[in-house]
Amino acid sequence: MTHPLPTPSPTSQPPPAVRPAAQRPGDPQAPPPAEPSPSSLPTPTSSTPAQGVDGEYSGIDPALMDDFERGLGRAQDALGRNEPQIRRALQQLDLDTSGLSVLREMQSWIGTSRPDLRRRSDTIRAERTEWGATSTVPGGLAAFDEALYGKAAHDPDVYAAVARLAETAESGKVDGKTLAELEKRTGNATFATALMNAMGAAAFRALMTSTVGRKGDKKAERLQAALGKTLGTASSRLSAAWRDELTSGLTPGWQEREYRAIAVALKNGTFNTAFLLAVAKKIDAWDRTPYPPGTNSLVMVPLMEALARDPAAAQDFFAGDPTALKHFLTEWSMSDGGEALGKALEAAMLTFRDHDGSPEKPSRGYLSAKLASELVHLEAKRIEAGDSIEPFLKPVTVGRILAGYISDINYAAQKVTDITAPGVRGADSPSVPGRDPWGAQFSREELRGVMKKAFADSKAFAPVLVAQTAFTSWLLDHGAAEMAAGRGDGTLLTNGKQVGAGFGMITDAAGLAKIEEGKELDEAQARNMKVLMAVVNTGLAIPQTGAWPIVAGVTGAWTGQVEDMAKGDAETKARSEANAAVDQTRALVHDLTARAMLKHGVFGSAEPAAVTHPWASLEDLKKGDDPRDNPNNFLKDDGRMLMTMDEMIDKTAANSTDKYRRVEAYERWLYQGPSGKPWRDVESPLDRGFSDGFAQYGS
Repeated sequence: MTHPLPTPSPTSQPPPAVRPAAQRPGDPQAPPPAEPSPSSLPTPTSSTPAQGVDGEYSGIDPALMDDFERGLGRAQDALGRNEPQIRRALQQLDLDTSGLSVLREMQSWIGTSRPDLRRRSDTIRAERTEWGATSTVPGGLAAFDEALYGKAAHDPDVYAAVARLAETAESGKVDGKTLAELEKRTGNATFATALMNAMGAAAFRALMTSTVGRKGDKKAERLQAALGKTLGTASSRLSAAWRDELTSGLTPGWQEREYRAIAVALKNGTFNTAFLLAVAKKIDAWDRTPYPPGTNSLVMVPLMEALARDPAAAQDFFAGDPTALKHFLTEWSMSDGGEALGKALEAAMLTFRDHDGSPEKPSRGYLSAKLASELVHLEAKRIEAGDSIEPFLKPVTVGRILAGYISDINYAAQKVTDITAPGVRGADSPSVPGRDPWGAQFSREELRGVMKKAFADSKAFAPVLVAQTAFTSWLLDHGAAEMAAGRGDGTLLTNGKQVGAGFGMITDAAGLAKIEEGKELDEAQARNMKVLMAVVNTGLAIPQTGAWPIVAGVTGAWTGQVEDMAKGDAETKARSEANAAVDQTRALVHDLTARAMLKHGVFGSAEPAAVTHPWASLEDLKKGDDPRDNPNNFLKDDGRMLMTMDEMIDKTAANSTDKYRRVEAYERWLYQGPSGKPWRDVESPLDRGFSDGFAQYGS
């Protein structure tokens, strides 16, 4: 049975019993298929002839389509109203009603077809107005790509995005409206996945490639970022085949540019770890192919930036390939001097710290320590070889990574026999609370060589010295807690000896452990001495936390503060004639020990002040006075926390007496008797242990 209702061209499915009309004589022939675009993207619909209909393209007039859809709506309503009446009339006449089923089928077909007709009309509008340059829909037929519509899952925005981006790939011009619409949707997983599948991996790569190398083109850079974010959003939903196609079939002679485009996309998005790692391995494998002499690859810098954003992927990238660290540290330099590589290595080695798993089934914390140990070993071998080439890794990266393993530096510094390295150590220290994370095994001599080379840059020295101070504070705090609990001072003294060895090794590597009297410091030593003085003056500002390596996470801001202070003239009068590094660090250890003992009440209560508490012996403090208001007070308001040396110094004072009043009051309390038996019992053995540890080192 044939129905006289008009049929749209085409619809998502034909109405019941309606067959497509045969082509009439005189109808225009369908145009031949368009030549493939060099960009591999689907040919933009706006450039496709609108007349005629073939298997790929339709001609749609949005206004007529709207009228037609509304007409179908009226027909649907009429069928819904009239079919029951006709059925009742026939039944009353006892006539056959079986033929009426086609009316219900027609009504159902209209109901299911109308949304698709609206979507087609919306798709044309989206392409021409929302994503395009015009504000109104042009009259007449508009080309409509049926194949693309199917790939776009009938989504108007996806269809419009692919069509408009195809034009961008061909012309190289980035339309602002298209870009803005894409930027709005970069985090929409449904849109992103449909867009990537409709576009295809090869076309995505071609589009990204058209954006690279356009220095200063802000729109191209925005498009790179938007495409990278969109791919990242979709990455967990894309198939392995799509992912593999991204790095397959690259154009001979253009591979460096195409791989760079992929890497740029990766650095701009937040990716599924498995997706990022798989693509990164493919790029790395290609990048290791020989280059002409004197050239640098531009591919690995953005790839390392991408890995730095995903610590798990970064760790798997370096730990999963036993040749990776050696390659990047000793064989192949990067165009940015190793900055991006450093960020990726920091992510791989510093993010995960734990004591889970086992050597046979390593946890991420185990792999972190293993990589850190291997890095120091490889750097040491490079330095020993005497290679005149600049290091592939910036010194500040070495410093930051070493800072994250400061407990292992102290362990190596105190060992009488050298440690086999590289490797991972799992034994817990009996002098610290809780369980240690997996530790990096360092050969003491290799570690000294690496630190000495890195510390020529004070920016590498600063984070290690800051971490050492934080670690020292933590160890001494635990020792003071043991004293307060009645378990004696053994832990405090043992930890004092350990940190003495650590400070000795670190300051020796910085060229500060033994400076001849009257000898002028070289430029590197002068910078490092400023860093040391800044740490001494602010050391008591380091937050006290309950567990290591949490302490490592709070040292970053303090490192910045230390570096800022070191840029200026660091205050050197905080101590009485204490100019040597060993004296400065010993004084810092005293400060940290006194702070810990005050915190845990070893010197007695603050209010009322016990005889050994600082507030009991403040000069010029009269009965009934608040010690907080006394100009000689060197404690915070709670009476349990020391001011920092920087806070004790009154920089607004007009004379040195007032300027150092608090410093002198503190030293009077600590060293001249008022601190009493609690301090006398620990000072001498603490100094002996510290000196024994420190004395192992000296340039």
